[in-house]
Amino acid sequence: MLNVIVLGGPVMIPLLLCSVFALAISIERLWYLLRGRIDTEDLMEDIRLALEQGKVLEAMQIAKRSRGPVAAVLAAGIAYYDRGKEEIQTHMEVVGREEIFKMERRLSALDTIITIAPLLGILGTVTGIIDSFNVLAGLEGVSNHALLAMGIAEALITTAAGLIIAIPASAVYSYLNTLIDRNTAAMSKHSTELLALLKGSGEE
Repeated sequence: MLNVIVLGGPVMIPLLLCSVFALAISIERLWYLLRGRIDTEDLMEDIRLALEQGKVLEAMQIAKRSRGPVAAVLAAGIAYYDRGKEEIQTHMEVVGREEIFKMERRLSALDTIITIAPLLGILGTVTGIIDSFNVLAGLEGVSNHALLAMGIAEALITTAAGLIIAIPASAVYSYLNTLIDRNTAAMSKHSTELLALLKGSGEE
């Protein structure tokens, strides 16, 4: 591995940093989003039963015991159960935006790495080809063939490294966005359901 990095030339240093950051961000975001995965339908049903029985405190405890953005938004709505409909809705929207911000944290950095890693690979390819042409221009016997090979290796290795970083990082990025979209849809759906429940119980 060290030999490959050396053969890749100086461009391998930022590529190596990109790989480390991409791996760290991917693991942290996957852990954050997956640990909060719950069955939101079951959660909503438990809250519904508690509210229909007039047990607001129990409904709040159910929401707070659960992890994830959906539970946080539902807990925010229940906390304002004695307020007006618009105030409850506004509060849930504010908490929902905060949860979306938390879910999307560091994704822009991962997206940047996905973009620049192949570009760095291309840069390494260009510099490697330039080195190869410089060797060809001043070729003086067999001893310089090693320098020519190093230039070609740099041209190929950096491109491969850039793609090796960008392809899995892009797959993880897509998966993370899918999780965020699912959570956002669930937040919107269950917020509407909770609002209807709280309005109904308030009218009674």
